[in-house]
Amino acid sequence: TKPFVIIDEPHRFQRDQKAYEKITSELNPQCVIRFGATFPEITIGKGKNKTTKKDYINLLYDLNACDSFNQNLIKGVAKEHFEPLSSRDEKIKITTIESKTSVTFNHISANSRKAFTLVSGDSLSVMSEELKGLTITGIGSNFIELSNGQEKRVGEEFTVDIFSDSYQEQMIRLAIQRHFETERENFNRPCKIKTLALFFIDNIASYRGDGSGDRWLHTIFEQLLKERIEYELSKPCSDEYKAYLEASKADISACHAGYFSKDNSDSDESIAEEVDEILHNKKKLLSIRNEDGLFNTRRFLFSKWTLKEGWDNPNVFTIVKLRSSGSDNSKIQEVGRGLRLPVDEFGNRISNEEFMLNYIVDFTEADFANRLVAEINAELPAEQATHISTEEMERVAKLRGIDTNQLMIELMTKTYIDFSRKINIDKIDDFYQDYPEFNKPRLAGTKVIDKNKNIKNTVKIREARFNELKELWYAINKKYVLFFNNDVDQSIENDIQTILKDGVFGLQEITTDRQKVQAGKVVVEATGEAGVTYLISGRKLPYNVFLKRINKATSIPINTLHNAIGQYAKAEKEFNSSYINESSAARFISKFLDWKYDNLKGRFNYKQTDYKPSSTKLTNADGSVKDEVVQGELGTNLLKGTPSAKYLYDVIAYDSPLECKNIMEDIDEVIVYGKIPRRSISIPTIGNDSYSPDFMYVVKKANGQKELNIIIETKAVEGKSSLRGEEEMKISCAEAFFNQLTLDGYKVSFKTQLNNNGVKSIIEEICKSN
Repeated sequence: TKPFVIIDEPHRFQRDQKAYEKITSELNPQCVIRFGATFPEITIGKGKNKTTKKDYINLLYDLNACDSFNQNLIKGVAKEHFEPLSSRDEKIKITTIESKTSVTFNHISANSRKAFTLVSGDSLSVMSEELKGLTITGIGSNFIELSNGQEKRVGEEFTVDIFSDSYQEQMIRLAIQRHFETERENFNRPCKIKTLALFFIDNIASYRGDGSGDRWLHTIFEQLLKERIEYELSKPCSDEYKAYLEASKADISACHAGYFSKDNSDSDESIAEEVDEILHNKKKLLSIRNEDGLFNTRRFLFSKWTLKEGWDNPNVFTIVKLRSSGSDNSKIQEVGRGLRLPVDEFGNRISNEEFMLNYIVDFTEADFANRLVAEINAELPAEQATHISTEEMERVAKLRGIDTNQLMIELMTKTYIDFSRKINIDKIDDFYQDYPEFNKPRLAGTKVIDKNKNIKNTVKIREARFNELKELWYAINKKYVLFFNNDVDQSIENDIQTILKDGVFGLQEITTDRQKVQAGKVVVEATGEAGVTYLISGRKLPYNVFLKRINKATSIPINTLHNAIGQYAKAEKEFNSSYINESSAARFISKFLDWKYDNLKGRFNYKQTDYKPSSTKLTNADGSVKDEVVQGELGTNLLKGTPSAKYLYDVIAYDSPLECKNIMEDIDEVIVYGKIPRRSISIPTIGNDSYSPDFMYVVKKANGQKELNIIIETKAVEGKSSLRGEEEMKISCAEAFFNQLTLDGYKVSFKTQLNNNGVKSIIEEICKSN
């Protein structure tokens, strides 16, 4: 016979392996059907023509992750994390391991970098109090083992807050809350869904115990679970769900179970029963009642990321990572254990609804949602995932009622795309927020949610107040282009040698502040040692790449750069080709920017373009005012209370105390005022970027004439002498911009507000001078 062969998990059977050869040679099948989520990859070509692709043969159907999400064939994902408990920017990096006997760490904080050398048995608390109780239990050739069960490798960095018990406690609390929110909804369905939660942990002993009876994670979980069940019982619920909760409360330990690799050799019968139910008896785990009719309350599962490949459970609605798996892991694989659509209490798959997987991580994976979306979109054809097609550009331009070229210029000005229409991945969130029309056919926006970003924090725009400053708003949203004076090019050519001689070429020094930790007679002591000094040259670059990199960042013509460097090299006898490196390029760009700040003030002008945006941060394409704006566009902080009736918004959102003071100050002369949403006004600057001021005011003078004041706030600066060069440059550009706006027919007064002067005094000064 010539059988049909169906191969699951095709990545396990690559066509160049003996196992696959035996299938084809010994079975001699007339047809081989391979299906699975992961296919092996093959490499074709050599050298520059070398490419890697999926090993598809006669592809019949390809369901990528993007389509799976968008077609509701799997759950969506809602990522959530807490910000660090500590506001300190503090982390640890493993730098070297010496002969499996000692390990050198760098403790990196906002203000210092210190080296520590520790041996097996030493506590990491000598570097940070946050690491109290964490010790080194083993040292390998390129890794260390910690007492919490983690392995850390040379070069790895970790943030100290992730080891804090209190931080993990809040993660557990959040996970339990999200679980019960989902469970209550699933339980009250006509056909109930048993709702599960999965916890991945670092330290098995924290759950199972270490022989001393200390099971801190186990204890905290049961305490928090009991508290939440009592809260849920205080809320209205059906009689059956109330009975389910009461059964859970009566035996908290029956609500959770764990599986760890060492459990396979454990003789404890209760552990064996837990393992069997998790790994093998899925039907029982998904049952709300046992065969005897009593409630089966086991729904919280603990593991160490070692559940067998292929293990998943369709009714997992919450996954909690109390451990980090590392940034290189596939994000799709990480969430995969909970993505399958759920089954009801009768085993029926529910496929006509939209479900969401709660995915809770620590703050070191705050970008998880972005990474997951990027990975999903990466499965799309390359052009579709990373570029905007001409057709897409035309479609969105038509929707916005503008010319395609105008839209292209607008996107490039905001650096959302480059000239080839490639999307800037670093600004992809802002891009999709400002231009949601482009977010198709990529992953639908509701399928992967970052709850830290998608909490409904919006601020209402007061339409009546907006009408008072509509004229001003449209005036400052006009688009201008910055032009340098004709003599600037000659100044650059004259001064470029001075810049090159200012330490651009050469090696850079970096020195550590080192402390060695060693055991004294009573306590561990830290003794100072000479730091290590390194000379850093950076990666050597081909000369043409070196020139292009500087040209792209400075706009200095390549011929000008080449001639200047050639002239410099002839004059400097010790110049050698190793100086053409990344560090030299970076130093030149930095010094040229400083030169621009010092030499180009007043040597530029603005000219208005014909381009007019169809919609703005405050208005729709038809000119009507929007109902609301995202809070984060105005400020990260909220103050309870009601702002002045003259204020543009109904909520007090601010970034700094000075901004808050400005919002709360009710000034008689002011008709209307408001914060300018972030990135809504793009004033080109001489620093190759753009600038947007903070506040806009419409003020009534004594004669009844209205006048605009835009006030720029600079944080923690008492006088102009304290302004940084970049801030001072942006302010000078803003002054020139608003002067030009006044010359073009709309009078605007621009002032800089420092910490030591208030809005009222600035307004009075402007009114007196006019």
